[in-house]
Amino acid sequence: MIFLTRGFKLAVLGLVTTAITAGLGVVLPPQVSQAQTGLTIFGGVDPAYRLAYFIDSNKPRSNNARYYLQVSRNRLPRDVISLQIEYPESFTEQQGSFNPDRIELRLGDWRGGEVIPVKSVTWQEESRRIEIIPEAPITANTSFVIVMQDVRNPRRYGYHYFNLRMMYQGDVIDQYAGTWPLELGAGD
Repeated sequence: MIFLTRGFKLAVLGLVTTAITAGLGVVLPPQVSQAQTGLTIFGGVDPAYRLAYFIDSNKPRSNNARYYLQVSRNRLPRDVISLQIEYPESFTEQQGSFNPDRIELRLGDWRGGEVIPVKSVTWQEESRRIEIIPEAPITANTSFVIVMQDVRNPRRYGYHYFNLRMMYQGDVIDQYAGTWPLELGAGD
């Protein structure tokens, strides 16, 4: 005969309840609105490629959300000459949008510090990409933040994986650098 502790029974009950509500299409909002919290049972981004982020005004349909997409120094083994952010179709299907005039690069981490001058920011809506070209290459082993202001969040809560590709000095094609698993519309 197997005896189970009360804590184990409650944990299993919680997992079963989550699985049933997910199967019925019921999505319960998370208790915490901090980035990268919770437990992923199946799938998700490999921890080696997960990028950190922070979001202000993270409510469904918010017209003034601000995304702080962090890139740590260990992602820059060489100087970077361009960045591409690829986002899922579900973002725009649920009426999410960007303001390319309000996208900037900042040195440091968290919300960033000094602004890195940018030559151009191009939003390619058809291919679901944002291309950012700094005026000068971003030096190797430098942490920086991509700040996206005046973002319109999708109309419903959900996870949207934004992929980062970077072109390093001397390369002819960009390379995958990591993914931000953005939890959008989670509330503040």
